[in-house]
Amino acid sequence: MKEKQIGKNEIQKKDSREFWKKQKKLFLFLTVLALTGASQMTAFAAGANGVIQSGFNAVYQIIAAIVSSIGSLFLLWGVFEWAQSLNTQDGGAQSAAFKRIGSGIVATVAPQIIPLINGGGGTP
Repeated sequence: MKEKQIGKNEIQKKDSREFWKKQKKLFLFLTVLALTGASQMTAFAAGANGVIQSGFNAVYQIIAAIVSSIGSLFLLWGVFEWAQSLNTQDGGAQSAAFKRIGSGIVATVAPQIIPLINGGGGTP
């Protein structure tokens, strides 16, 4: 009698495994079906371009102001360093000062040059 009970338990376990395999397959099929159906939905966002563009323009203006401010600091630092290097006989100090002045000018003017490089006169 114990042998028959063991046989029933094994059959029940096998049926249970098959049931869960079928459940997994059904779940995967329904998931794929839902995802393919969701990917075909059309999003009507005609006016959203302006909202996104204005958000990026605001961030660009903040970054441009920060870069320009740092460039102004480099420019002033370079000018003062150049003035100090005029009192010395070291040509390397003047060279370093001119490099700093040049980098300050580039960083100060860069936010105004970037829109021209992109092809328009306004913000990118």
